[in-house]
Amino acid sequence: VPWGLWVVAYTWFSGLAGGLFLVSSLGYLFRLKCFMPIARLALAGSVTFLAVSMFLIGLDLGVVGNAAGALLYFRWSSALSWEIKMYAVFAVIVLVQLALVLRSDSADMEQRGNRNLAVRVLSGLGVALSFVGPPGGTGMLFSVVEARGLWNSGIMAVLFYVMAIAAAAAFLTVAYVLLARLRQHRFEQATARGLSIVLASSLAAMAFVLFFQISTPLMGGVAQSFQAAYILTAGSLAPLFWIGGVFVGAVFPSALIVGALRCGLIGMAVAAGIATMAGAFALRYALIMAGFGVPLLQGMPGSVYVPSIAEIMILVFAFGCAGGLFGLVVRFLPLEVMGASEGMLEPARACAGADAEEVRHGTAA
Repeated sequence: VPWGLWVVAYTWFSGLAGGLFLVSSLGYLFRLKCFMPIARLALAGSVTFLAVSMFLIGLDLGVVGNAAGALLYFRWSSALSWEIKMYAVFAVIVLVQLALVLRSDSADMEQRGNRNLAVRVLSGLGVALSFVGPPGGTGMLFSVVEARGLWNSGIMAVLFYVMAIAAAAAFLTVAYVLLARLRQHRFEQATARGLSIVLASSLAAMAFVLFFQISTPLMGGVAQSFQAAYILTAGSLAPLFWIGGVFVGAVFPSALIVGALRCGLIGMAVAAGIATMAGAFALRYALIMAGFGVPLLQGMPGSVYVPSIAEIMILVFAFGCAGGLFGLVVRFLPLEVMGASEGMLEPARACAGADAEEVRHGTAA
């Protein structure tokens, strides 16, 4: 099994990075007001988790210096070549866009207009490239592996794309609500509701795409594809697939989201977000391992993969780095406010509790 736990985590983090950028485009490109309060968080998270995903895939590849050749040369027929180039372009787009968003607050009106136009153009360009970059590029890479029957389908790329949006909406729901609790200021109900709608829609789309991803090999009659799908749905990976990927990652959060939308209980939305992220990781693991479950040559033994202690500890370290980096970014950058790029002439205060404190002491009108 050449692609183990670190590659699974890489696909999860890179998908999350791409999904966060797509959610931020709902604010910066489509100008939907309810997504403006989390647009900066989404952009900063995209940068952070893209860096963590590159760290993980660098560990898995081993010789990171050889990546220079992949950046310098290009082959039209290579999905990996497309993916590497688009990841580099995506990283530049997100960094420049985030810098423009942060600098627009201190610019004059003419500069703000020009920078906001540039932010919108970059957002549109990033969305257009997302089909061959994060998050769609990783799924495209799996789709062209002809030797693996379960992966070798164009719908695999669509599944990765939809899972990325679901994970991003889930992460933003959790992060937005928890940061509001920590800062002791009110979160926008419209924003939480908008994220819940995106999460519910992406979960429904994920179930639809996953059905065809699994049912086609089972009914197609191709031995290798059938065996891989059987391992996933009724073999050794079935508990992880049905309990972790389907129930925890789709059915359970869908029920919670419906309840949150009907009753307005934000705690249910947070629980749905946590379950979705965990289920997305389990589903990616099951799909990737099932592809390796069928031997490439008849008579060869099937693969048996169990992550080592070292792999698990490195994964824990990567998640710790991701949380720490995101926490530092939130601590030192004005991400919990809205400014010129989000349609406000003056940046809002980062913490409403500061205003309340001033009122209590009689220092504010």
